[in-house]
Amino acid sequence: MADRSKAEVVRRLFGVNLEQQGRGFYVSLETLAIARGVYLAHQKDPQKHPGLLDDGDRVAYTRTSHDLARRIATKTSIAEGDEELGKAVELDSLETLETLHALFSSLLVEIPGRRSQPSWFGAHIYPFVGELIHYDAVDRQVNQRGTSPKKREQARKLTAKIKAPSIERYLFRDGGGWAYKVLRSDPDPVRKAATRRGLDELVRDSGTPLGNLAKALSAHDFDYDEEPYEDESEKEIDLYETLSPWPGLLRNGARNIVARTATPRAKRTESLMHWLPYCLARHQLHLARRKLGVADRESLLLDFGNEATPLRSESQKSLASFRNDIGNAINIQAREMINEVKDDEAKKNRYERFTKETDSAVASPRAFFSETLAAVGALNATVGRRHFTMKPPMLEALVSATIPQDMELEFDQFCALLYKNYGLVTENKVASTSPLAHEIDSSVLARNGKAFRGKLAAIGLLTQYSDATSMVRGEPR
Repeated sequence: MADRSKAEVVRRLFGVNLEQQGRGFYVSLETLAIARGVYLAHQKDPQKHPGLLDDGDRVAYTRTSHDLARRIATKTSIAEGDEELGKAVELDSLETLETLHALFSSLLVEIPGRRSQPSWFGAHIYPFVGELIHYDAVDRQVNQRGTSPKKREQARKLTAKIKAPSIERYLFRDGGGWAYKVLRSDPDPVRKAATRRGLDELVRDSGTPLGNLAKALSAHDFDYDEEPYEDESEKEIDLYETLSPWPGLLRNGARNIVARTATPRAKRTESLMHWLPYCLARHQLHLARRKLGVADRESLLLDFGNEATPLRSESQKSLASFRNDIGNAINIQAREMINEVKDDEAKKNRYERFTKETDSAVASPRAFFSETLAAVGALNATVGRRHFTMKPPMLEALVSATIPQDMELEFDQFCALLYKNYGLVTENKVASTSPLAHEIDSSVLARNGKAFRGKLAAIGLLTQYSDATSMVRGEPR
């Protein structure tokens, strides 16, 4: 009951249920799983199921669990008491199993801050090609009733076992559904068509050796959709586009990323993996500050230096303040909902615990913000004293999302655009137009700008033509 009440408060405030469990890359993994599933369902029956990003009352998609590939990657047997994994799927030798383990363990998504090796359902495969994309799954009791002959036969073989894989939500918590709805509801038909073409190329079958191997292994998965899954959860998601610029910024960035046909597929996928969670975390912060009545757009100080400075200190204070803003916004939202229910004492009591910022009830949605930014590399670390920055993969995603294909911007223009679009403060010229101008010495910001320039050059996104001219591109030359 408490979890449901929290979901009601958080969903009312942010338009989607944001929990620590679904942080970071789980947002983009869910989005790509939905997109891949829509593609598969449409391929099977184009008349019955809409295509990628098509309009409609609901989203139907085919879910792939990849439970076998994930068990191989983590050396997890099918279920408790199972025989050797290799025998279960008729692999010809232990050497083959070890080779597959080496391959798929190297393809697992890294979750920063994780302290131990997860079980197979906590490990997700990086979606470098369409055939690797998969949905969420857990271990459940084997049930032989109400399933297809193939599943009943699999269950019969597992009669001595306790659990078996089941496709359902565990780490996917609707953040990816929010991102897919943002893209699907794009009011700009030209931009939406470009995004559809680019996204289709990422999620369709690649036909590569890796893709063929993944497809062959998925044929041995225990659980799978016999018919496309009808997802009703999108109806509960509100985008709040009139309150936040981030749905529109996500669309622009996603279009710019997936439309880079000259950029390798894996690099486009990696940039999208970073961009979608980043936009949702910033959307969450913006809505929280709106609820608090803050009219000014939030400014984020990005620290690119290698030592402690007043800039870093200010960035650390901003992060702490933003986390408090999210907690306080949840408190206000809960109080508003208490006032709405009037004489329903049961609901009042359920919402009461969310009116205190220090209560553990607000910890999970607040952690979604900071841990998502940490996961994608928009913070310096997952724990300890943290500040805003951009690690190379996130920086590449930011540049790719901001500068359209085959375009380049002069460095100062690019910094000005980062501030105009996203409120990112990187150097002294931009800071002079921000409220932060009075907080940090201009010389400190100038050194930070020089370090930022060096970071862009190091990853091949900045070309120095002269002492006065540096151009930033969305892809390395």
